Amino acid sequence: MKTKLRMTQSMFAKMAADLRRPHEFTVERVGFLFCKQSSTPSGALLLAFKYAPIRDEQYIRDESVGARFDSSSIREAMQTALSDGVSTFHVHLHDHPGTPRFSGTDVREMQALMPCFVNVCPNRVHGALVLSSDSATASGWSTGQPHGERVRVTVVGSPLRIFG
Repeated sequence: MKTKLRMTQSMFAKMAADLRRPHEFTVERVGFLFCKQSSTPSGALLLAFKYAPIRDEQYIRDESVGARFDSSSIREAMQTALSDGVSTFHVHLHDHPGTPRFSGTDVREMQALMPCFVNVCPNRVHGALVLSSDSATASGWSTGQPHGERVRVTVVGSPLRIFG
């Protein structure tokens, strides 16, 4: 199944600005992007409509990773997925120009986290999205896709940008 994620330029900019905000002790910020999903002949089309940052008090001090957050933030995102029947993407920023890549920590943590979202809302694609200053990379998990697959990201605006 091929998955395509589309968002407006303003959504991309809003997320990047939020993820750049300083925090008292964490190196990275994290948020969740919620998307409406539609079936296409080749897979799924996801339309981003809401971004929810993890609140300051939900971060946990842990110097071994860029950001660690508590289970309440995950439960809130899972509840949104379940209540609204939407796709959910974990979002963070690698603030450099060019195509970002998932770190080893990103891959390990998403392999553990995404099945939770797939189990709670199995008819949707859920995933991880990492932004850079001018690009994005995403992976999606769904029922029958336990290891994540590359997701094509399109930022709609001027200029139109397609990643992946």
